[in-house]
Amino acid sequence: MKNKKERLVGIIETLRIEGNTNLDNLAEKFDVSTATIRRDIKQLESSGQVFQAIGGELYYNKDYHGPSREDMLISAINEKIRIAEYCSTLVKEKETIIIAPGVVTALTGRILGGLDFEFRVITNSLTLSLELSKLENINLFMLGGEIEKQYSTIRNFNRDPMCGIQYADKLFMTADGIDAEYGLTYFNASMIPVISGMMLVAKEIILIADSSKFGNVCFNYLGDLSKVNYIVTDDKLNKKYIKAIESEGINITTV
Repeated sequence: MKNKKERLVGIIETLRIEGNTNLDNLAEKFDVSTATIRRDIKQLESSGQVFQAIGGELYYNKDYHGPSREDMLISAINEKIRIAEYCSTLVKEKETIIIAPGVVTALTGRILGGLDFEFRVITNSLTLSLELSKLENINLFMLGGEIEKQYSTIRNFNRDPMCGIQYADKLFMTADGIDAEYGLTYFNASMIPVISGMMLVAKEIILIADSSKFGNVCFNYLGDLSKVNYIVTDDKLNKKYIKAIESEGINITTV
């Protein structure tokens, strides 16, 4: 029997290859009960990757590439603002801060722009770079590569996604799916190399996301949650997730 992480990825792969199937076939394929598969499908439906037609047939949503930037900004906006404002208290003078791709991370970057001391920001966000480049107290380094138009970020770096950068004090990153059991996952595969590169050079990795991201799973896997040092989310997060995260030895703050 596959573990949950492997099974969820396997379900998506099956649907992508076969086009459609049903609960009974999946239960037989993965040697689990139909009740277990039903829970898996409910989780995958919540992320928009899978849908169930009338009659019970299951399909992979080929047209789904993740929520639009506008939808992500509107969703849980008050929670995102609280998270971003709290993150601004974690930055110290003269530190080097990496801002990874994402709506809540970009919002954090904008709020960091209101700090009155000097520090350095590394990012691949076009929009954030344009805003921060106007501020005298921020030394800005923008990573280069191909433009991802949907999210206004840089992707597909030629060789080294970090352009030779070897160290940063803190990384603020997010994910589309977060869970103690099956880790960090993303809708957009093109973001995986640059986020991985950012994680390698950061002394402290701070995962920031609103509570709706917990319990989601997406097709593109980045790594286990154990890679993260600290999590900041909103106070709507279910207590079972908080306990699961703390059991992994990860500090978590809800705001």
